[in-house]
Amino acid sequence: MNQLVVTLILILMPGIVAAIISDKLTNHSRWGSFKFSLYSLTLGVGCYALLQVATYLVDIASGFSIESVNWTNLEIWNSALNGGSNIAAWEICAAALLALPVAFFASWLINFKFFNKLAQKLGVSNKFGDENLYSYYLNAQEIDWVYVRDVENNLTYQGRVVSHSENDNVQEIVLSEVSVFRYEDSAPLYEVPTIYLSREVGKLVIEAIPGEFLGVEQ
Repeated sequence: MNQLVVTLILILMPGIVAAIISDKLTNHSRWGSFKFSLYSLTLGVGCYALLQVATYLVDIASGFSIESVNWTNLEIWNSALNGGSNIAAWEICAAALLALPVAFFASWLINFKFFNKLAQKLGVSNKFGDENLYSYYLNAQEIDWVYVRDVENNLTYQGRVVSHSENDNVQEIVLSEVSVFRYEDSAPLYEVPTIYLSREVGKLVIEAIPGEFLGVEQ
């Protein structure tokens, strides 16, 4: 591995760390290698930009006035623009530490669909987000108690949503405080503290339960 590759990996490390954290904290379709690289680069620039802002704030705090401030630019910018290899180690370490708040902020923007909501208010787009409708529905704040109907197996599950996931083939959901009913006549069968359900995509029907209907299978 030559020096250029090592230098590039070190420069991208804050972005890679931020992308890994964001991947774990957000609901989204599976990232391919191109998307992961693009997000790593974008988040990495965010880490260094935040470090630059912090550096400027230190410069301002140490100056007597704005006119007398001796502005300090990071070496990373000179290296990127001029193709140099003189990169301060402290910049990479500091940017890597800032990867956590950058990842948290990026995850907040994604999970609360800031840009989608802004675009909808401006009439630019009606897209709800990157995840599929299964995840979008179960992530809604009003979704707590649900009926999960497995019509094929003649079962209905009443419980509180704990977690869920989906890939191209399977939908998974974990419920707590579960009551199980027979689907065709709503006869109660048994109760369990938690249950894990996994079915092919489209096999489960999920309904939110209004508070007044809790304990009564519809």
